[in-house]
Amino acid sequence: MKKKQSASGIFFSMFLRAVVVILAIVIACLIFALVRSLIHGKNAKDESSANTGAVATENQSDPLLTAAKTEATTEAPQVDFGIKVAVLNGTQTNGLAGAWKEKLNGMGYTSVEAGNYQSTTEASKIYILKEGKGAEFASYFNGATTETTEFNAADTDVDIKDLDVLVVIGTKDDILSSN
Repeated sequence: MKKKQSASGIFFSMFLRAVVVILAIVIACLIFALVRSLIHGKNAKDESSANTGAVATENQSDPLLTAAKTEATTEAPQVDFGIKVAVLNGTQTNGLAGAWKEKLNGMGYTSVEAGNYQSTTEASKIYILKEGKGAEFASYFNGATTETTEFNAADTDVDIKDLDVLVVIGTKDDILSSN
């Protein structure tokens, strides 16, 4: 003969069954999310490996990543990460040189300083201070000119004596404000 359950026993039994069902649903949702993220991650990795050497400017929300308005190149420039670089803000936008410093650090340059340029310029200028260093910088900036002339140290607040390359950021490469 079966024993009758009390009302609290029936409630507790139903409660446990409901908890088990809810946990099963949560676990199924987590597995679905994991599989989806793995598939999405693989697709993103495939897309990024197909674009090596090019600056991606579509579908990105980070202004530092989307703002390099450079033409995509078919082959990656030869990069010497031992280069000593100074990035100077030649605009009225506060923090622009620092943003470019972070961007170049993210690209692998480890010796980058940020500073200010004494005047405003529209197009960026790349000063090659040591022969054979920094030619790749022209591809990072929109319409930048490369110069091998002497740079006047009085035009900046950065010590330039040990630098290989000096980049003056112009308004065309202002990655912090909307142009």
